[in-house]
Amino acid sequence: MATRVLVANAEKSYHNQLIDILKRSGYLVIAEQNESKGALQAALKIEPDVIIIDDNLPGGSLSLARDIYDHNIAPVLIATTYSEKDMIEIAKAAGVFGMLLKPIHETSILPAIETAINIFNNIKSLERDIKKLKQEIEQRKLVERAKGLLMDKKGFSEGEAFRYLQKVSMDKCVPISKVAKNIIAKLQVK
Repeated sequence: MATRVLVANAEKSYHNQLIDILKRSGYLVIAEQNESKGALQAALKIEPDVIIIDDNLPGGSLSLARDIYDHNIAPVLIATTYSEKDMIEIAKAAGVFGMLLKPIHETSILPAIETAINIFNNIKSLERDIKKLKQEIEQRKLVERAKGLLMDKKGFSEGEAFRYLQKVSMDKCVPISKVAKNIIAKLQVK
């Protein structure tokens, strides 16, 4: 399946050259915008795989890049004639995943796009892992709290408390964390 690209650029001559390079390189240009508000709306609606923004985009290229980053839509590449350190620092602060120096050459666009997509996907995967780990920690805290209440209020040993939670979980076919929440709610008020 071809990589889906949104291009946000108002510079006609450069725009046509970029679209031609993308198509020849096997990319599918699914949207073209010439100002930042329309580009953000298109990005939110179609969720492209990568977004290329010209640094002189009407409405603000870096503010658009920041909005796209904040919405976690897709990696953004900024196409620019500037290679100064200041532009690179500004782009990093805006959540840009890469820079394309104008004039863009076919040989440089493929590695830039594929690297940006790879980094973006790795970050999303890590974010999912972090979320899952946080949920597991919260569930363990609930189980530990419920065990403590069972030990304190019912005189169970730690092993007995855990086995009780497991048994209720299996008997009712509900997650042990839900059983723990119910026990906490019942025993905490007593």
